[in-house]
Amino acid sequence: MVTTVDAFAPTIRRATPAETDTVAAVLTEAFLHGELGPWLVPRVDTREKVYWPYFLLLAESAQAAGWIDVTDDLAAVALWYPVSDRFDVEIPNYTTRLALACGQHLHRFLALDRIMHQHHPTDAPHHYLAHLGVHPDRQRQGLGSALLEHHHNRLDADGIPGYLEATSSRHGVLYRRHGYLPRMGYRLPKGPELYPMWRHPRSTGEAE
Repeated sequence: MVTTVDAFAPTIRRATPAETDTVAAVLTEAFLHGELGPWLVPRVDTREKVYWPYFLLLAESAQAAGWIDVTDDLAAVALWYPVSDRFDVEIPNYTTRLALACGQHLHRFLALDRIMHQHHPTDAPHHYLAHLGVHPDRQRQGLGSALLEHHHNRLDADGIPGYLEATSSRHGVLYRRHGYLPRMGYRLPKGPELYPMWRHPRSTGEAE
């Protein structure tokens, strides 16, 4: 599916398997200096080396079990998963590959997985926005909003809620503009707070 929001908006489409490396590279750049970074891997140079294989693993998972929406120039990407009663994606050799990617920082990534899974909602089927990343050179140009609107059109047409965890209250402002409402937040051990948000599907013709 390909969508163009308006004459000045980017074209949104599904990523192909051949573009998985590029998706991982965009996520690495987008999240390198994010709020979770210092907690996961304190040194930036080490973090970049860890993030590349980590996000490649996640991008391959999303290709197999969910969706990867991208702008046509691959400057922005969004990884979505369908969730029925709980988020439980089987990734072959996940722990082994995660250990190879993260090395001595594995315990933090495992803790992140565990805590996020514990707090993931189970009260209704939904689509889970696991990651939304825009290359630093292209941020603040509306690409993230275009990706959200693209997938929300599908959710609204099918009557499906959306769920995500914002990594800061600042990011939460963006998601609020797209209909997400905050749920009870939670804090990582000796780390930053995460801000879960839920979006109810909108009826046809209801404004974003």
